[in-house]
Amino acid sequence: MTKRGELKNISKVIEEVFSQKQIRIGIDNIKVQDAWKKTMGKNIQKYTFKVIYKKGILHVKLKSSVLREELTYEKLKIIKLINTELGKEYIKDLVIS
Repeated sequence: MTKRGELKNISKVIEEVFSQKQIRIGIDNIKVQDAWKKTMGKNIQKYTFKVIYKKGILHVKLKSSVLREELTYEKLKIIKLINTELGKEYIKDLVIS
């Protein structure tokens, strides 16, 4: 911790801010949501109601029961595709409802 009036490198300040747990969780959530959109494409995105990432689990709500069934069969493939897009294993499970 620095004293008041002491100068810090801006990159260290940014690193400290982004390393805070609540901010990191929010950033991870946004990254995963963006990866879902990019990986699944516009057609599936039209039927996507809500995408939430929490503690390694991606929760996706869909408007179409037929699409929900199809994606449920391809769950492991979807997890692998999204994790590949992210460059890190964020998603351990996918819940489609």
